[in-house]
Parts: sequence; C-alpha cells; structure tokens
Amino acid sequence: MRGSPLYHGVLGAIALLGTCVPVVATDQPNPSLSLGTPISRDKHTIPEWDKLGAVTVEGDRVFLTAPGEKGQSGAIWTQNTNSYATWVTELTFRASGGERPGGGLAIWYTAQKEQGPIYGSRDFWDGLGIFIDSMGGQGNVRGHLNDGTINYATLPEPQTQAFAQCLLRYRNTGSMVSLRLTVGPRRLEVEVDGRVCFETNKIALPPNYYLGVSAASYDNPDSFELFSFKTTGSGVAQSNPRAKQPTQPDQQPPREQRPDEDEKSAETMKELSDRLVSLQRTAESNVEKINSLSDEVESLHSLKPLLERLDQRLGRIESVVSRTEAQFHGATANMHESTKQNIAAEITRLTEKLDAVDHVIREHTSSLIGTIPDTIHEAVTKGGPSVWAAAFVFIAIQGGLVIGYLIYKKRRADYHPKYL
Repeated sequence: MRGSPLYHGVLGAIALLGTCVPVVATDQPNPSLSLGTPISRDKHTIPEWDKLGAVTVEGDRVFLTAPGEKGQSGAIWTQNTNSYATWVTELTFRASGGERPGGGLAIWYTAQKEQGPIYGSRDFWDGLGIFIDSMGGQGNVRGHLNDGTINYATLPEPQTQAFAQCLLRYRNTGSMVSLRLTVGPRRLEVEVDGRVCFETNKIALPPNYYLGVSAASYDNPDSFELFSFKTTGSGVAQSNPRAKQPTQPDQQPPREQRPDEDEKSAETMKELSDRLVSLQRTAESNVEKINSLSDEVESLHSLKPLLERLDQRLGRIESVVSRTEAQFHGATANMHESTKQNIAAEITRLTEKLDAVDHVIREHTSSLIGTIPDTIHEAVTKGGPSVWAAAFVFIAIQGGLVIGYLIYKKRRADYHPKYL
C-alpha cells in the first residue's frame, strides 16, 4: 500500500498544499482575535483584549452592562488588527431586562477603538457597525457603514441609514443568540441563529482594522452578556499600492524603503513563516493518519482467507439445517397421519358401544311398560278391602282433627282475661 502510486500521489498533494498559504483556510480560531476558554483566569483581565467602560469579567462570560444598572456602557476590543483577506467572526450573547427594552449591542470592525455614545463606542467611526437593538419598537439587526464623516448620534431616524437589516427577537428568550459575520472580497453576510439575516456583494472592507463588541443600557436597563467570540480566516489582505509612473533610463533610481515599511514586511514574512510551520505540522499529521489507514487496510487484507473459510463453514451449516428441516417436516407429517387413524378408530368403537347401550335401554323400557298395567290391576283386585279400610280410617282422623280445632277456637273466643 505504501509503495502504491495512490499513496505517493496523496503525499504529493499534501506537500503541494504547503505552498498555497494565501488561500488555505483554517478552522482554528485566531487566539489574538478570539476569546479563550476560560475567558479570564483572574476575572479581571482578558488576554489579547482591551476593556473599556463598565465591563465585568467572569470565567465563562463578559458582562458588557450589568443587570439592573441604567446608564452604563462597556466594550472590549482586540489588541491586534485583523489582517485576513477573508474571515468569519462568530459570537454568542444573551440580552435580558424589563418588559420595555432599554439598550443595544454593537459588533465593530473599525480603525479606532474608543469609548463613546454609540452603544458604548465612538461616533464618527471609520468602518463597519452591526447594531442589535429595539429601535422602532421591535428587535432588529442592522448594518451601518461610516467613513469617519457621519455624525450618527444626530441622525433623526438612524435606522433608515442602514444598508441592510432584519427583524430579530433577542430579549428575554431564555437562551443565547448566535451571530455569524462573514467578510470577503466584495462579500458581507450576517447570519443569526443559523439563518441568513442579510448579505451584500457591494461592500469591500479594508484590512487591518480592530474587532470589538460594545453595549449600552438606558432608563429601562438591559443586561448584555457575551459568552463567546472567535475569528477564523484565510489569506493575507494586502493594501493596493499607489500606481507608479514608468521610469526612464536617465531617471533616478527608486527611493529606499522606509523603516516602517521594513517593519511591515518583516511582520508579513513572520506571519507567512508561522503559517508554513503550521501547514507543515498539518501535513505531517496527515501523513501519520495515512500510514495508520494503510496499516488498517493491510490488516483487513490478511483477514480475507479467514472470512472465506468462515463463508464455507456457513454454507455447510446451511445445508445441514436444510436437510434436518426436511426430515422434521416428514416425520411430523407421518405422526399426524397415524394420530388421525387412531382417533378415527376410537370414535368408531365409542359409537358402537353407544348403539349397544341404546339397544339395551329400549328393550328394558318396552318390557317395563308392558308389565305395569297388569301389576296395577292385580293390586286393586286382590287388595281391594284393605285399601278401602285404610281410606275410611284416614277420613275419620281428619274429621276428628277438624272438630277439635273448632272447639278450641270457640273456647278461646269466650275467654276474658282478668287484670288485678
């Protein structure tokens, strides 16, 4: 297996991936642009992040505004800028409060990170803001762009300035809300709880801006809790250099590169080097997995003769079972036939016995009926006097009893009790 062309082809493809740094995406969150687990070990600081305003940090969440406290605002910002050309930010939060809404939350991608009046962040920002609030009487998600010249706080109806929006029930739901922001060249998409809220291909965001989340509470304070924030990306975004005029042979040579440009180049080279190291480790891990799969395939090939022998034995067992089943059915059929014959013979014998008993009963009944009249006649003729005498005695006794009862009744009627 390891010497096959397929094996070497897979290794070649993995090695080729190592040369494609700008287009290879990673599913691992960037630690400098994501919240860790736990978010804070000392419940005070957040690694790679800056806190602004009334932020309270716990091990598993960040309170941007505390419960029941009105007039608060808080924000957290990445300490490093986002240099990805294509990137995805995912976060989960929960909003709770009274019956009436009183606050809002914002996700930022801007050139500045300062505290201010727009959901805890500055006005006149330069970049993208995704706002979640109940402006207009119902929950919604809106996308706003600003080039640093728009005074958002003075707009009479700021929701009408959004480039896209969708409705969202986010307050007092009892569960967390998940939001996913996907940004690429000429692409921006916002998903909420797994469904697309809005998307557009008319926006191109510049690279190397900061990521942040902020919130503010008003008279009816809402509490905003942030549970997770992670950013993944691919490619390194490059700013478009200014166009240069072609130089003539007698012109002066190009100017030397400035120190700050040298630093940026060094940072870019370091990032590319780190990506190459990461890809090399990934390739080595994939090679180990392929080797392990190769060993498993070889072990499966060694099991083939054993499986064939088992298949043969199963065939023999099936034939034995078939023969046994046929013999059993034959024996059962013979047994049923003999049982039927025995039952029929027994029924015949019982029928004959019943016929004989019926015949005997009939004979005795006819002889008894024939002799009864003669017997009664003889008894009356021969015992006539004795019968009449018995009848007379019976009538005399009954008459005596009647006369005695009448006498007793008359005496009882004439009797009058005496009382002292």
